[in-house]
Amino acid sequence: MPTVKMEFSAGGIVYKHEGERILYALIYNSYDQWTFPKGHIEKPEKPEESALREVSEEIGLTDIKIVQKIDRINYWFKMDGVLSHKYVYFFLMEAPAGTTLKAQTAEIKDAQWFNEEEVSVNLKYKEDIQLFKKAVIQLNTK
Repeated sequence: MPTVKMEFSAGGIVYKHEGERILYALIYNSYDQWTFPKGHIEKPEKPEESALREVSEEIGLTDIKIVQKIDRINYWFKMDGVLSHKYVYFFLMEAPAGTTLKAQTAEIKDAQWFNEEEVSVNLKYKEDIQLFKKAVIQLNTK
């Protein structure tokens, strides 16, 4: 029986209001995919604390607040011959209008704001697409 590595991460779907528009922050990761900022939960952090820290580190936002939890997703992947089962907690986060992103280029290639339609076109990971749909529904019903 192969060894399975368990991983736990947290991240955010960050949005801001710009006039009548709502924009969402995406990162361009090392696999050349647009996705949401996230990272490992460090002990003794709670998922919410890790999500805020990781978003801050990856896209340079410090003045953000968690609006609510979106979901916890999980998926399997293999890296360097090791099978991993990863759980990721995602939170809906609000950033102030006028906020700019500063990508942490040591880990990611870029970070940009996109409108809802652009996010839908740019996301390729199935889990991200489902999360984004849930986030939009939550945002429209809050």
